[in-house]
Amino acid sequence: MKPLVREAIDINKELDGVIFIGAIAVYFHTKTMRESQDIDFAMVKPISDKELEEKDYKTRQEGRKQVTRTPRGVKIDIFSHDVSGIPINVIKDTSVEIQEGKAKIRVIGLEALLVAKHRAQRDQDVEDIKELVRRKHKSINYEILRQISQNDTEYEQIMTAINFWKNS
Repeated sequence: MKPLVREAIDINKELDGVIFIGAIAVYFHTKTMRESQDIDFAMVKPISDKELEEKDYKTRQEGRKQVTRTPRGVKIDIFSHDVSGIPINVIKDTSVEIQEGKAKIRVIGLEALLVAKHRAQRDQDVEDIKELVRRKHKSINYEILRQISQNDTEYEQIMTAINFWKNS
């Protein structure tokens, strides 16, 4: 099992209300992993630094940034309000449960993941969109995608990307 996948399973056991997003979510949807140095997740209910410390998660200054690490030293980014402008309640309501070995992992839904990646527009996000569309385009619920999109323009931009990548 890949180290970040094992770490995600451990986080899932240790913290309540975790919904994985980012590169690890792309993995859970597609079973392909790109290089990533951290694990991103949303929390249905925000968790305090004190609660994290009690579970042996450490938040420290590293260079100019506050960084939180798991008990095993893996960097994590916790989202408690929104993910790329998508409210946490929408992330929760559209999330899916995925079986990984013996563990059940809650992951951002495919449609919300596509919207979040589209909004971020970093090189790795474009690669993630490409991978998601190539492997999962038949599973996309276009009604959910339209609801999560901010407006018709954003929806049309995402649809253009989907139509381009699904045939390449």
